[in-house]
Amino acid sequence: MGNSLALDDVDRTILRMLRQNARMSLQEMSRKTGISDATIQFRLKRMKANGVIEKFTIAANPAATGYAVTAIMLVQTDSEKHDHAMAALAKIPEVTEVYGVLGEHDLYAKIWSRSLEELNAIINDRIRTIEGIEDLLEIVVVERTKEETPPV
Repeated sequence: MGNSLALDDVDRTILRMLRQNARMSLQEMSRKTGISDATIQFRLKRMKANGVIEKFTIAANPAATGYAVTAIMLVQTDSEKHDHAMAALAKIPEVTEVYGVLGEHDLYAKIWSRSLEELNAIINDRIRTIEGIEDLLEIVVVERTKEETPPV
């Protein structure tokens, strides 16, 4: 995580614009906001250097890329092997999110697969075999209503 950086309205405006279109040019941002290109460029560099902006990326439609099945997993771990289990889950390419959580379960993970059969194989062959994982609750997503990055 980067250093603490207090964001002002200019920073938040830039972040909101990039959240909608990460390919927007400095000139287009300047034209739409009235903020100079140089200021936008300086603010972007500063936010990147301070860890506010982690990366510039795309949001691909999972079904269009062949990953039509999404599952949420709630995982219980052995407390002594929790960190190992978390790191091992994070190394599986189909697992796109891993969080340590409070409550009845220890980890939350999101998995993408091409089919229910593939999902079953990922869970049984690659996840259940991870040392430190004691129990899983798998939830298959049937409808995706909203999925976004956090607000700025």
